[in-house]
Amino acid sequence: MKKSILFLMLPMLLLSGCSNQSHNMDKSTSDTAVLKDKSQNNDKADAKEKVLPKYPSKPPELNLFNTDAINHKELWGTMNGHDPAIFKDDASGKYYVYSTDVEIGSHPRPGAQIRRSNDLITWEFVGWALEDGIPEEIQAWTNATNIWAPDIIKAGNEYRLYCSASTFGSQKSAIFLAVSNSPEGPFKYRGIVVKTDTGDPVNAIDANLVVEEGTGQQYMVYGSFWSGINILKIDNETGLAAEEGFGKSIARRPRSVDGAIEGPYIRYNKDTGYYYLFVSYGSLFSDYHIRVGRSKSVTGPYVDFNGTELTNIEKNPYEVGVKIAGGYKFEQDLGWMALGHNSVLNDNGEWFLVHHARPEGEQNWPYMQVRKLVWSEDGWPLVSPELYAGEKLQKIDQSIIAGTYDRIKHFDFMLSVVEPSEKMYLKPDKTCMIDREKGEWFIEGDYRLVIQVGNITERYVIIPSWDWEKKTTTLVLTGIDSEGRCIWGKKNNSGN
Repeated sequence: MKKSILFLMLPMLLLSGCSNQSHNMDKSTSDTAVLKDKSQNNDKADAKEKVLPKYPSKPPELNLFNTDAINHKELWGTMNGHDPAIFKDDASGKYYVYSTDVEIGSHPRPGAQIRRSNDLITWEFVGWALEDGIPEEIQAWTNATNIWAPDIIKAGNEYRLYCSASTFGSQKSAIFLAVSNSPEGPFKYRGIVVKTDTGDPVNAIDANLVVEEGTGQQYMVYGSFWSGINILKIDNETGLAAEEGFGKSIARRPRSVDGAIEGPYIRYNKDTGYYYLFVSYGSLFSDYHIRVGRSKSVTGPYVDFNGTELTNIEKNPYEVGVKIAGGYKFEQDLGWMALGHNSVLNDNGEWFLVHHARPEGEQNWPYMQVRKLVWSEDGWPLVSPELYAGEKLQKIDQSIIAGTYDRIKHFDFMLSVVEPSEKMYLKPDKTCMIDREKGEWFIEGDYRLVIQVGNITERYVIIPSWDWEKKTTTLVLTGIDSEGRCIWGKKNNSGN
């Protein structure tokens, strides 16, 4: 987080993929033939039945840069939602987000912020998790002035909040546990889980709790910069550390990029049989972005699309991990930069990615964002290019797909803090044009689109969504190509 978090306390007026050589020309040709057969079958089905998509209803306005809200917390909504940890309380059915103490234009009150929602779209500020702020023992060790990156887990009837405390650029840090019988607190201090000092191999901030499938054993993944991300076994009964030391290293980056990795988050997908480790690369205010690796074991090793372990520091540091979201800009609309420090929710089979971001050129205005997360056919998470508005996966009639799209490829190395869009043309005859290259497109199943351009195959999920930039409904695409690069697309209804 955190190397620059203190800048958020200033007064307001001061106010990256992979290559996969195994996908060769022969395989692409074979895949295309198979896809053509599937497309022909879909053509016959479409002749019999047409199913038009159901788009989400118009959501409330984002109301960005609302200076009236700065001193009125009831108006915050997603504003100031930094390092958000998502949680659904099964007892009430409500959604909660716990986040870093940040306040635009003033010094933040310490205590870990709580927000609540009924639908993942509209959020209200609830208050602070810890009424008394930073526990005395933690403050004495870290000299922290606010709480960073809380995460929550429910154990029995007990809500356990894991909080981080540190100061800018320091390893004198601690992760501590506070507990409550309510997701809205108040949370009471229980003890230190792990702490670090100058010279230790890791930095004790950015905790996330994960439960091992089958055994129920709890683990905590944590870390920021220095030697990266570690995983530590947790005592299920107390919620404190079950082992001495700092645990096992599962992801890191070389000193050539300042070891810039943090914000780890692990979730298990029963449908794929993998644990997924999400991490943030880069600098908080510029090229911050989200990457992922996966493993059959909660303790790793975690590998990317090419099988490279996330602990590999010999390879080009921009070619490790699957980059699933980063700064972007559609046409001349407002861009978003520094997407990162995410959490993930599996809500009865519907998946969501929650993270913070900053409007392009406005680093002192952080906002929490919620996006729908879907899965590629080979088990990689794909993130919607649009904020969540209630959209659902559904059968898409191929007759509505042809048109002009704005397309963003998430390259390994960013030349600017936002990736600009380019045009993509999907024609009614099922040919396409991308960056002056011709190709073909096909429908596969109910909502999957496949594009073949030369040796590259791109596989997308089609989602009828709300276009927050244009304030209308449209089709969006989120996909991954045969080299492991994620791609976003959005149908430009004015360009057809």
